[in-house]
Amino acid sequence: MIDYLSYSLEVMGIILIVWSLICLIRVKKQDSYGVELEAIVVEIHQNKVRTGKEVFDEFTPILEYTIADGIYHAEGPTVQVGTHYKLGQTVLIRCKPEKPETIVTVGDRSGLFNSVLIGICGLMMEILSFLL
Repeated sequence: MIDYLSYSLEVMGIILIVWSLICLIRVKKQDSYGVELEAIVVEIHQNKVRTGKEVFDEFTPILEYTIADGIYHAEGPTVQVGTHYKLGQTVLIRCKPEKPETIVTVGDRSGLFNSVLIGICGLMMEILSFLL
């Protein structure tokens, strides 16, 4: 029984570590995605979000940018604490000229925490599997 548990933990740990590395590579690839542009915050959507008994505000900036002689609008990253963005603020984004609707905000590391956390869980499972 302990051998089966140890083996299961080891396999799960390896899967989580590999998943974490893939997520970290994706976050790093954002730095070279398409071309870098300046976008202007033209609107901020505010939504009330309820989780159980708690209600909090989410703020989503609407960004306007020009590429290939076209003007586009896209949602920036949603933030939950404060407004973070102000109307008229300039934000650096990256997008591909052939697919200008899809953007990545320069410096957005929102996926980094989850990637590291998944990797740490995988590492802890590996250590636990060797101790059993």
